[in-house]
Amino acid sequence: MIRWRINSKYTLYSGRSKSWFVYVMKSNLRILGIDDSPFLRQDSTCFLVGVVMRLDFYIEGFMMREIHVDGNDAPAVISEMAGTKAGIGCNIIMTNGITFGGFNIIDPIALFERLKKPVITVTNRPPDMEAIKSAISKYLHSQSAIDLINRLSVEKIELSPGHLFYVNRAGIDKVDTKSVIRKTIRQGATPEPLRIAHLIGRLIKFGYSGKIIPGT
Repeated sequence: MIRWRINSKYTLYSGRSKSWFVYVMKSNLRILGIDDSPFLRQDSTCFLVGVVMRLDFYIEGFMMREIHVDGNDAPAVISEMAGTKAGIGCNIIMTNGITFGGFNIIDPIALFERLKKPVITVTNRPPDMEAIKSAISKYLHSQSAIDLINRLSVEKIELSPGHLFYVNRAGIDKVDTKSVIRKTIRQGATPEPLRIAHLIGRLIKFGYSGKIIPGT
């Protein structure tokens, strides 16, 4: 398996024996941030929104793909997004959690092995894995999805006292995961690629997004 590290100059490399394949990224390291749009109970589909952003917060592109609510096509759709002209130049895939459109679940390790790019899933709240498995069992009756949840290992990352993130990662170690999250937060508590993808998803569904001030 390829292992990736990002040093203090944001150099991304992979190593096998004594051979090194080096990418000098500096602030131009690109992240594909992915979040889903909201959906209503009667909806059969929703959208995945992708934001291509550099570490200096420059946005290079957007993409959008449709997935099935409670389906199983999110991994294939994310792989397609990563292979587009906009996505293929990204060095890291970052997603808002492991579930999209309800219980359309991704496996970060399988995505990494398919794309050969580090995958980081990020949430601000600890996922209740038992509740997720219970809901899957009750509504989807999918043993394979439950087996996937059982295989995943959620890690806690603390950027500062009380500032916690819960991640799954593949192809990147915990130290560098923490560094990537820290360097993608501009303001608040959400990595910027995911924050922008979230705002666009709400815009697609509701026609507005962001803070709404009554009377304006």
